[in-house]
Amino acid sequence: MLGKWLKRLEAPDHEPHPKREVATAMLLLECARADFEQKPAEIEEVRRMLGTDLGLSNDEIDEVLRDARRTSRKAVSLYGPVSRLNDELSPEDKLRLMSWLWRVALADGHIDAREEHLLRKLADLLHIAHADFVRTRLAVQQGP
Repeated sequence: MLGKWLKRLEAPDHEPHPKREVATAMLLLECARADFEQKPAEIEEVRRMLGTDLGLSNDEIDEVLRDARRTSRKAVSLYGPVSRLNDELSPEDKLRLMSWLWRVALADGHIDAREEHLLRKLADLLHIAHADFVRTRLAVQQGP
């Protein structure tokens, strides 16, 4: 019994960092379910971004989404995916990710208060300045 307890103390105190594509998909899916309702338009927007913007095939998208959902179920926080993205993304890439998150939030035609709260939290965790957070929202709302 003492051995099990000591093993837990020696275990890493944080969750493993998922691959960049999986980490990105985890945040996008988290945004899609922030209002407690994953609408088809939101999931379609996630799939479109993974395909068009990240260049993944349909099979790769399915695999990334499956991994993202599985990893999300095990995760107790957003630490793993956010840490991976902070380590690997440039400031410009983080702004692009923020615009993707806004596009998912707006995919159903409106931004729920819970979606906006999550995006504010993610902007802070990704070290995105508030002015850039607002600019990306306005850019997405104004369209292409």
